[in-house]
Amino acid sequence: MSQEVARHRRSVGGHVGIIITAVDETWSLRQTVDTLLSENSEAIAEIMIGIASHTTPGCRAVVAALEAAYPDRVRHHEQSRLSGAGGANRECIPLMRSPWLLIMAADLETHPGTVVSMISRAGMGDVDIVSTSRWLGGGRFGNYSPVKRVCNWLFQRFFSVLYRAHLTDMTFGFRLYRARELSRYEWHETGHAFFFEALVKPLRCGARVAEIATHWQGRREGTTHMRTSGYLGYFRIGLLTRVQPVRGLLVPRGNASCTR
Repeated sequence: MSQEVARHRRSVGGHVGIIITAVDETWSLRQTVDTLLSENSEAIAEIMIGIASHTTPGCRAVVAALEAAYPDRVRHHEQSRLSGAGGANRECIPLMRSPWLLIMAADLETHPGTVVSMISRAGMGDVDIVSTSRWLGGGRFGNYSPVKRVCNWLFQRFFSVLYRAHLTDMTFGFRLYRARELSRYEWHETGHAFFFEALVKPLRCGARVAEIATHWQGRREGTTHMRTSGYLGYFRIGLLTRVQPVRGLLVPRGNASCTR
């Protein structure tokens, strides 16, 4: 590790909280947490694993084992009010104590080895969100159908132009945020479209976003809970957020603007 990278990582050392949603993952969840803590031990203060009523017994057993192995840093939250992956994140966010929050999945589609670079980039101090991209040079798709890849590229191009953002992957829910960027807005999505909503609303408010490359590999364990009909939510929230008055995006606190 270069001295510059080490310096940037130290600047956010001990200040990163991670939210992981898990339903039916076992060995991939364990590998995710073990990798995170072995490679970023000094930077990570807490890991919250969001589980739901339909989380499998095998997954719950792994969560309990991780809590026993890392009692000072790993805990779980049983999803109760909201459904879906987005709902799990929305319930976990206010329970976190760290000034930086990273959201990711338990299935290794969000590559835990990328977190080293995400923390380093955040430590430079000039961004509010570090987003990952499968499209940047050095990024990669694995086990992704050609049709889905074309559709994904067209979607990314359309909304990057619409939001005047130099971003290449606006839908991938693998990001590191200043915690305030996840507490300022009214969230509406509970499914996977939440991960898009959690980028376009901060963009409308002038959040500084940097992208770094990541490798994506289709899950090798568990079942995807994303349905084709869910993609409509991406278009709805993307178009609505672009035209909605800014004050309507914020949590009601008397704020009429995005003054930072």
